[in-house]
Amino acid sequence: MDRTRPEGQRATGQRPELDADELRAAIAAVEARPSGSSDLPPLAPEAHEAATAALRLLRYRPRSEHELRGRLAEKEHPAEAIDEAIDRIRVWGLIDDAEFAAEWVRGRRRRRGRARGALERELRDKGVAEAHIADAVADIDDSDERLQATELVRARLSRRPAGAASGPARAGERRRLVSFLARRGYPTGLAMAVVDAELAAHASS
Repeated sequence: MDRTRPEGQRATGQRPELDADELRAAIAAVEARPSGSSDLPPLAPEAHEAATAALRLLRYRPRSEHELRGRLAEKEHPAEAIDEAIDRIRVWGLIDDAEFAAEWVRGRRRRRGRARGALERELRDKGVAEAHIADAVADIDDSDERLQATELVRARLSRRPAGAASGPARAGERRRLVSFLARRGYPTGLAMAVVDAELAAHASS
């Protein structure tokens, strides 16, 4: 999303990745201007308060629209004020569920090694529409899942001496690694196949 565009003007085509520093800079620019402008009317007082609270939340990290609405409701902002605030924040270009979903998938796979199914569940919990979820995970196929699961297991085994997971200790290590992948959302069959292959390779190294 091009955060240098004037209010009300939307970008077209491919959106760049979200950047936390750019988001904070965009929020600071919004906070420095009045709630109304030549192309936008001033916010009602309660909506202004809700928008200010929303900007504070967004400064911490990007959020889905559903998530942001929920947090504002928890703070007991009136429903009409939340609607007006969310509409204005959307015009400012600071919330976009499609972009949020894409960045969530990139970040969670890079930092946590989450599987496709786990990412889909996380985004549903955040109220993201199914169409946005499908777009965000569209590039993750079965080979990607297996490769990432393999990298996660290899990283774990690299911290153990060669042969440490052989003999009687193998069954316990296998169980721990399969559980490790399961917590990241990998299907049991895939997790077992990857773990067995990597344990065999580690034992023979």
